[in-house]
Amino acid sequence: MRMMMISDHADPLAEIGSKEAGGQNIYVYNVAKFLSEAGYSIDVYTRWDQKSKKEVVQVNPRWRVIRVAAGPKSYVPRDNCLPLTDEFRDNIIKRIRQEKIKYDVIHANYWMAGLIGMALHFRYSIPLVYVYHSIGQVRLNVMRQYNQTADYVFYRQRLAAEKTIAHVATGIIATSPVEKQIIKQYFGVDGDKVTVIPIGVDRSVFKAIPTAQARQQLQWDITSKIAVYVGRLEWRKGIGTLVQAFASVVKTFPTAQLYIIGGAKNKSTVDQEVNEEQRLQFIAEQLDIADHIHFLGAKKQSELHLYYSAADVCTVPSYYEPYGIVPIEAMACGTPVVASRAGGLKYTIVENVTGLLAEPFEDKDLSKKLIQVLQKGKPYYTPKCLDRIKSNFRWSQIAKKYDSYLLGVVQR
Repeated sequence: MRMMMISDHADPLAEIGSKEAGGQNIYVYNVAKFLSEAGYSIDVYTRWDQKSKKEVVQVNPRWRVIRVAAGPKSYVPRDNCLPLTDEFRDNIIKRIRQEKIKYDVIHANYWMAGLIGMALHFRYSIPLVYVYHSIGQVRLNVMRQYNQTADYVFYRQRLAAEKTIAHVATGIIATSPVEKQIIKQYFGVDGDKVTVIPIGVDRSVFKAIPTAQARQQLQWDITSKIAVYVGRLEWRKGIGTLVQAFASVVKTFPTAQLYIIGGAKNKSTVDQEVNEEQRLQFIAEQLDIADHIHFLGAKKQSELHLYYSAADVCTVPSYYEPYGIVPIEAMACGTPVVASRAGGLKYTIVENVTGLLAEPFEDKDLSKKLIQVLQKGKPYYTPKCLDRIKSNFRWSQIAKKYDSYLLGVVQR
């Protein structure tokens, strides 16, 4: 089967943890990797956002990443990419014509890619499979709940597009039962149209190593209680709440340390992530715990298992999280997770088995749950975390579900 994947703003080969590169990039990378290894021929179309990047990268014999000219060959914030979608679509059509490509299915990721996918679906009569990654109405509700400013013109466009895509797509993939219910509720689609295929983890990359060994390699203190946060530095990720909560953790465990992994490596670049880091540092200083909070910047995927394995707990305090890859990565390394009771996190984490859930935006509840997990100890959780990953979240298993699903879509 030959599959076109569209991931306009999320290059699967991008460095994870900076410049809006996160869960979607990882997801697209792994879907392409494991399905191509299973025999699929896959082209991933993404926006050409840097002159120094190659236009076409042959990742393996069956999988190409094709960077499409659309706007400047430089970073453009994700939410500013809508005016570029027509050029993106037209350049895909041009390549299809030049190479005489015949695709069997389109796999579109996020709503702007969904718009592009719809146009190609109608043009070529190819089945369209859609993955939301983020649902505009849910995100808007969260922004209103926490008194954040929203661009209502932008959201009006997004909400209308997401509803149209839901009804036009041949099939929709939800990454958790929670997301499936939200899609049915907001878009009024039949449940049979939405199939749950969870996100997986590559266990050849994310593997548990002894905590002491990992700490020795990272030169971290052997005896301190250590928490890690992995992800982008942005408001909705709830890191401000985490820093506030960590003040109480330090009172209980005076040598406790929090390592924050993610954000731009180039600190001279004044952007949203750098501003967020400065805000978080200020909060830590006001709480007199600045010596306990460490900003490490983005790390390579191949290095992350060291950080997860070295930690006593991983924390995901997001106010809104459609699915959450980080908890799965952490559990694959044997590390329990304390996360917000939000979105797909409620599905990923089994309370009192692989970690605990805290109410979003509630630093007291978050600190309470972190302390509980730290007091119970990592050895209690590790075997349960590994069992959950083995049973539910291996990409090798999930690729088989994907294959079965896509064959059904194409044969409709």
